[in-house]
Amino acid sequence: MRAILSKSNHLNIVRQTLISENMIQPGDGVILAVSGGPDSVALTHIMFQLKEEFSCRLIIAHLDHCLRNESGLDFEFVKALAESLGIAFSGKRVDLIKIAAQRKISIEHAGRIVRYDFLEDTRAKFGAKKIATAHNADDVIETLLFRLFQGSSLTGLSAIPLKRGNIIRPLLRLYKAQILEFLTREGKHYVVDQTNFNSETDRNFVRNRVIPTVLERFPNFRSPLLRTARLIQEDERYLADMAREFYPTVIDKRQDWFEIDIPKINSLPLTISSRIVRTVLFDLSGPHTRWTRFHIDLILTELKRPKPYVSLKLPFGLFFLKDYGAARISRFEEQAGFRYCLTVVGPGKIQIPGTEMWLDFRIVEGPMPDAERGFQVDKVYFDANSITFPFELRPFEPGDRITPWGGNNPVKIKKLFIDSKTPRMNRYKLPMVFKGDSIVWVPGFRRCAGYGIDQSTKSILEISMLREILCSGSVV
Repeated sequence: MRAILSKSNHLNIVRQTLISENMIQPGDGVILAVSGGPDSVALTHIMFQLKEEFSCRLIIAHLDHCLRNESGLDFEFVKALAESLGIAFSGKRVDLIKIAAQRKISIEHAGRIVRYDFLEDTRAKFGAKKIATAHNADDVIETLLFRLFQGSSLTGLSAIPLKRGNIIRPLLRLYKAQILEFLTREGKHYVVDQTNFNSETDRNFVRNRVIPTVLERFPNFRSPLLRTARLIQEDERYLADMAREFYPTVIDKRQDWFEIDIPKINSLPLTISSRIVRTVLFDLSGPHTRWTRFHIDLILTELKRPKPYVSLKLPFGLFFLKDYGAARISRFEEQAGFRYCLTVVGPGKIQIPGTEMWLDFRIVEGPMPDAERGFQVDKVYFDANSITFPFELRPFEPGDRITPWGGNNPVKIKKLFIDSKTPRMNRYKLPMVFKGDSIVWVPGFRRCAGYGIDQSTKSILEISMLREILCSGSVV
């Protein structure tokens, strides 16, 4: 690519980028993210020259982070630029330092979240289809090097894509020098953020110190490095497509959580399983959060470990829970269950709080044709003349015991759960059926030893479990 563009060449490069990447459709509203710096000002003037050709309408959006004393002047500059071109303007001022402190995140991270939230809100407000940012080819190189030094994954090393969702980057095939040459030739003014020359931040250090040093030895390194970024992007797209194919076979999406099929995800190559986990994390936390490889590897490691129960508190208000054969990532922390104590005074159905399970109490005329039919997984029978209403229902509590049918010694309910590998998330959802101080039935597990039926039984108490929670943790 030539260092100096002819007057029309810059338009041709951006025009071809818009066309080849199918960035804009006729009638689209396009939000231009404009800081007032050279890149975003160039984006504004180039898109202004092309707007009739692409039949699009433009809206300039500017967010003042209030980090610099002169940021207010930048705000007014961008507003005046929009007015001079007759383009709609949307501006907002935020106290970024306060926001970062409230959210307990870095200023850089807070700036990214607030910026993209503002751009998305502006897009929705104006009914626009796309958001255009002013990233250029030098930004791709800086990002690739920066992430390489951080030990990023292949996804991170793919740097900045030409488009992602409704975000487009029309200048990504222009170098910074070409953008500055265009502004000089066109006589366009812009503002300069002096903090960009401060090399204390990591990204500025790469831009101001590392790249100039590399240029001394490899003056033409930009072009091959961009080619490397494009090749990485192609590989990343292929692997991402593969991960999308496997995703529905591994993940069951619910309203506030994602169930993970542990055997299936553990059978996949790491390059696929890691992308699936990362997709779940972003789906729950939003696209502008930052997840590191540490979090993804932590989850994948816990999915492979033999330990039956693992609970992890993740960033951005998410939680990971593995409970025997079940695993999920959710927006809420798994609780022990609702605390309740229900009294059953007579026949009828009663719903268990916090679940979709019901217990149905019925009186059935005897005798039973088979005296051994005293217990099934989802149904139990008692001699109604030996045990009468009322009954009490409450969740499991540590220390609860039952003397099971056919036995003489009490057994801890916890042992029944452990032996059957019942997930902890389900243990507290099962109601213990009490008569006085004794447990007479643990639905799906055991009934007590007493109150049995025989051929002489005239009246039978039948208790049925509807929409039972199975030992495996699935709800039917």
